[in-house]
Amino acid sequence: MASADLVASAAARTVAAGSARLFSAWSSSPVPEDADRRCEGVADFAARHALVRQVPLGTAGLAAKLLERLEGEGLGEPQEMIYDGANAYLHVGSKWTGFFIGDRDGPRMVNDPLWPLDALFGAGDAVELGTDVVRGVPASHCRVTIDLARADAALQAGVTVPAGPYRALSQMRAEAWLDAAGLARRIAVLTEADADPIWSVLELWDFGVAADIVPPAEVVPPREAYS
Repeated sequence: MASADLVASAAARTVAAGSARLFSAWSSSPVPEDADRRCEGVADFAARHALVRQVPLGTAGLAAKLLERLEGEGLGEPQEMIYDGANAYLHVGSKWTGFFIGDRDGPRMVNDPLWPLDALFGAGDAVELGTDVVRGVPASHCRVTIDLARADAALQAGVTVPAGPYRALSQMRAEAWLDAAGLARRIAVLTEADADPIWSVLELWDFGVAADIVPPAEVVPPREAYS
């Protein structure tokens, strides 16, 4: 199968795998360092759920710098979060609070760790860059052009778009690493292409892993959770 056809079907094939462990990062390059880590956890693709331990101050590297400057203790500890479709819940102490609470059947927010997988549904032109290894698995590395309008049409919930010129949404830069079965092992989408580029990166492995994720039944306002 040609690389363009393989990449175009990779998102649907990956979702069909059911579940996977995940790593999310915001990075200055498509291949993240550990300091770029945002969260790690597990995803249930069919239910549109992800359960993660997330760095509360952006990325691990940024958190370390801020904590050193502020001499904070414990502020940078990862916190449990559940992403539930368009909603996100944060575990604070013994309570759950919510962010972006609304129609959970709407599109995922751009900061959802699974957003790059949604974006990959808009994959168009693809150029093979060679072979790489992602978490011990050989993978074909491709440069991809993402059309978010195409992704929006392919997804029942649609897709959220990052800030920027409208025309740029049809030609977003991305890179994808696909294994021999055509599953996405790493997806990196350039969400900010200014002087300081930001790539939204998702890595997936252990496809088919158990992912019993239950959103909280009781959610309190952030002010109450942090009081």
